[in-house]
Amino acid sequence: MTFAAREKGMKKEQNLSQGKIEIGGQMLPWRQSLFERLLRVVALVGLPLVPLGVYYAFAIEQTGYMFLVLIGYLLVVVGAFFPRIPYVWRVWGLLAALAILGAGDLWYNGWGEDGRIYLMTAVLFATLFLGGRHSLVMLLISAGIVALFVALVGLGVPMPQPSLGAAPPLTTLVSGAIVFISSATLLFASFNNLLPRIFASLQRSAQLSADLEVRQQELEERMRVLQDSNLSLQRHAMYMDASIEVTRALMQQFAVEPLLEQAVQLISRHFDCPHVAIFLPDAAGKALVLRAASSPGGRKLVSKGYRLKRATESLVVRVFETRQPYIARSAGGTVNVDLDTAHLTQADLPAAQSAALLPLVLADEVLGVLDLHSAEEMAFDQDTLRVLEGLAWQVAVALDNARRLSAEDSVLEMANPFFRLTQRLGTAHTEAEAHTAILELVQGLNPGRACIVQKVDAAYLVTDLRDGALNVQRIAEGDAAENFSAALALGMTLEKPLSIPDLSAPSELLAADYVDLCRRLVEDTAFGGRSRSLTLIPLRAGAHFYGLVMVGFDGAHRSTILETQLYRVIGEGGSVTLQRLALLREVQTQLAQEQWLREFGERVLQTPDFETMLTQAVQSLQEVAYADGVIAALIPSHQ
Repeated sequence: MTFAAREKGMKKEQNLSQGKIEIGGQMLPWRQSLFERLLRVVALVGLPLVPLGVYYAFAIEQTGYMFLVLIGYLLVVVGAFFPRIPYVWRVWGLLAALAILGAGDLWYNGWGEDGRIYLMTAVLFATLFLGGRHSLVMLLISAGIVALFVALVGLGVPMPQPSLGAAPPLTTLVSGAIVFISSATLLFASFNNLLPRIFASLQRSAQLSADLEVRQQELEERMRVLQDSNLSLQRHAMYMDASIEVTRALMQQFAVEPLLEQAVQLISRHFDCPHVAIFLPDAAGKALVLRAASSPGGRKLVSKGYRLKRATESLVVRVFETRQPYIARSAGGTVNVDLDTAHLTQADLPAAQSAALLPLVLADEVLGVLDLHSAEEMAFDQDTLRVLEGLAWQVAVALDNARRLSAEDSVLEMANPFFRLTQRLGTAHTEAEAHTAILELVQGLNPGRACIVQKVDAAYLVTDLRDGALNVQRIAEGDAAENFSAALALGMTLEKPLSIPDLSAPSELLAADYVDLCRRLVEDTAFGGRSRSLTLIPLRAGAHFYGLVMVGFDGAHRSTILETQLYRVIGEGGSVTLQRLALLREVQTQLAQEQWLREFGERVLQTPDFETMLTQAVQSLQEVAYADGVIAALIPSHQ
């Protein structure tokens, strides 16, 4: 519920609790609001009746009564249409008009006409609109007028009573006066007692109605938020699915040019973009070259060698230089209106209303720019941009892998079996497949012992290859655990493979702790006991350390140039593969969470009962979090 709606509801409840009702844009007490409406109705209804009454009084030659009628109506009009006059005075104006009409009717028309009705109405209105002492004063005035009329008749004062001809007997007048005073007193007492109770009931009903209205607005607002969230989750999940499909396809490609072509085509199809392009810097780094495009016009530009000099003022160059993504729109809602227009209206390219430009950044290096054009003006929002940033990073990783593998082709072709194993490393789908490819490649060098060491919790996992199958040992204590701990500590400091030709005579360049490690490894039966040469290959990608490959030879062994190059390829290729697998696991986990949120949102929208919805939410949270229990508590709104 919005703050404005909640504030409006609270204000309405507060006004009702104070006995106030909205009239003409003003919050007025309930007595005053009712009086305002009644007085205006009387003024409007009396407008055509007053001339008739004046004409009748003039016709029967009762000019005095005619003036009384005019005075009474004038008091009603003043009270109805002059709100600046204090409320009490306007009520008393109406009461005075009724008292004047009542007294005048008794004087001119006698006991049998409408005089007592006017006076009784005055008592009723005084009780209804003023109450308390004001109504008591009006009761006394009405009773006094009736008593005065009876006294005047009893004293024989002559009165104009053309309609009656003669005054009724005194006893009749006295008994009528007693009945009138008793009725007026009963009316005064009952209304003064009942009106507060009636209003209290009406106030409670009004408060319930206002509370229901506020709750309805709150429910509608929550439903709208849930629907918007559900649509956002669905859209986000769809983009995540498309991103995973593109990433999975790109990870199977290891040549630069086919990779770029496949990337633009897949992104164009999955994200419904008529034009997708990739710009890469040239060899000199002075221009950005269009290397791949999905649209026919873009492919023509690729064939012509289209390029943008780094000094050119364009969005592609700006994104490459600033390393920040940018969304261009034809509506001109950004600060670079001219650049947006120029970028979206390039010749030979499909018509576009918006574009997203993303830098291909990997390890603080900008590899290029990914450019997506859309026919929709609002195709790229912040959620879509976050997904596209992840996709751009995946493209950068795949491009870097392809470049690295292409650079190593000449070396790997010198040893064809190792080259095939490196291909297996690049196409591995699980960590076990990656470890198998690494160890098989190392075993081609015929070492005495080769293993991969990883730290998991407080133990060390040592993986080696026996009879073509992986063998995993868990070592948590003892001398072997201390040795592997020291080896991992050394591996974490390495930027490239380290070869120690003879453990019994380590180089003087090594630190004292590592010299001690060499001595202990010679005596360590867990590592073979006979190894005299050791090579440590770190599996590192950026700040992430995935393990250490330890290769030992039975005797002193100095690595050849080919072996040194292969060790470097193992470290780089294995690190990239393990990083890719970790990223895929993370993306799959995120996709599962997004799918759960989407399904949960759909269930919530289909559940009208709040308690049932809360129960389902608790059960779903317990399942997705693998928790023993989940507790949900409702906090009252006034807290």
